[in-house]
Amino acid sequence: MPTIGHDNAYLVLQGEQTTLLVDCASSPLLKLQEAGIDPLRVDYLILTHAHPDHMYGFPMLMLGLWLLGRRTPLPVLAEAQTLQAAQALLTLFHTEDWPGFRAPLYRSLNLRLDGRVLDLPDLTITGCPAEHILPSFALRFVDKSSQQSLVYSSDTSPCERVARFARGAEVLIHEASGKANGHSSATEAGWVAARARVDRLYLVHYDARVPDLSALVTEARTAFAGPVELAQDMQSLTF
Repeated sequence: MPTIGHDNAYLVLQGEQTTLLVDCASSPLLKLQEAGIDPLRVDYLILTHAHPDHMYGFPMLMLGLWLLGRRTPLPVLAEAQTLQAAQALLTLFHTEDWPGFRAPLYRSLNLRLDGRVLDLPDLTITGCPAEHILPSFALRFVDKSSQQSLVYSSDTSPCERVARFARGAEVLIHEASGKANGHSSATEAGWVAARARVDRLYLVHYDARVPDLSALVTEARTAFAGPVELAQDMQSLTF
């Protein structure tokens, strides 16, 4: 549940040449501007899965880009079920009636362990199937100049596959919704971080309504000895 100061989980990756939006909730045009990022500089959108809290802002993103004058198709990458949901969602708004609108360039991903998502001049992006209620995948971003990497779990139960996928990453952003089918507790996120031997763990997708959020960090630290933080809205990480 979003609360004041804690929106749904989605993020932007900026390389030296490329800007990517990962998932698309809330009001993406507003959040991009708050982060000091020109929405017209977004080169790709990657959708990790087809739940509303990860993609309900997609029509607003496309409307905003059209109103701002974008005339090149936005590449949208996702697995087939997620891509179908995104297309259906946008179709509801009859974009064929928007003069000059360029439809997204949809690209279906069939990901296996360490499957290639994008190979860009500045970033290499791979994906790994996660364990969620419906098809979802984790993402690994590698900076080509430094060879450092960041892994985003998306929504998943704690699993050895994602831990192997995140092995040795400088940063792991792992969901901490709570122990449930297709989700992870903070302790379980710490377990994945420890198994993966990452440098830093950031908890995301947590319930901000709990009275003591610091307890989530304490829980994760019972399983992971490295630095742990709660990811915050508009926070910037460097890797």
